[in-house]
Amino acid sequence: METVTINIPEDHGYLIPIGDLHRGDRHLTSRGLGKLKGYLDWVMSKPNAYVFLMGDILNVASRVSATNPFESLSGDDEYAKAIELFRPYSTRIAGCITGNHEQRMHKMFGFNPLRPFCNELGIQFCGFSAAIRVRVGQRKEALTQYQQNYWGFAHHGNGGGGSLGAALNKKVKLQEIVHGMDWYMAGHDHQLVTGTRNILLPKRDKMIHQRVHYIDTGSFLDWDGSYAEEAMFPISKLGSPRIRFSGKENAHDIHVSI
Repeated sequence: METVTINIPEDHGYLIPIGDLHRGDRHLTSRGLGKLKGYLDWVMSKPNAYVFLMGDILNVASRVSATNPFESLSGDDEYAKAIELFRPYSTRIAGCITGNHEQRMHKMFGFNPLRPFCNELGIQFCGFSAAIRVRVGQRKEALTQYQQNYWGFAHHGNGGGGSLGAALNKKVKLQEIVHGMDWYMAGHDHQLVTGTRNILLPKRDKMIHQRVHYIDTGSFLDWDGSYAEEAMFPISKLGSPRIRFSGKENAHDIHVSI
């Protein structure tokens, strides 16, 4: 696990987790790509917004993978097209974790294509998971300090989750790895759903309430004619969540929009 730090001087900030593109899958159509570019352009229009890549950026289909290679775009250079897609936005991409599709290549050849992908774009490759620290609201009297500090945990995810409850349960289980985070997020199941609950944490000489957000980070693949339709998976809304962080004094607050 790697740690990523994002510093946002403004009085609020945003993080858009983007994953499960499966660049090279023919079900990543112009509709999905258009929606993705809408998110990326929105981030570039805001000085206080960043992206984190959640894995399965590439499809990596083969004759021995669960993904049917005949569902891929014939002759599509998914690696080069992924580089082309993200290069204009690379300065606003805080980091990247791997997904199970990239791990297919690692398990067969000992090579994960997201490593050179991140090197080419100059972004941090975090392996399987990342602790993300977001500092918001720079103090005028002490520029190295911020009004609010938030911590999150990101993993690509694994296993099934056909129902919304099952999908969220997977994200709640991330608390068994890292305790005390403000938010936990993962993808893999191509659902776009979020939930919150309050927990009690000891802090100094008292117990405090902390609100925790559990976030499923969505996908950009069309359902019609895909493996999801074949397997009777539900039709999920395309897109990514938007996480908003307050940077005001005495306002430790996260809002998640889907």
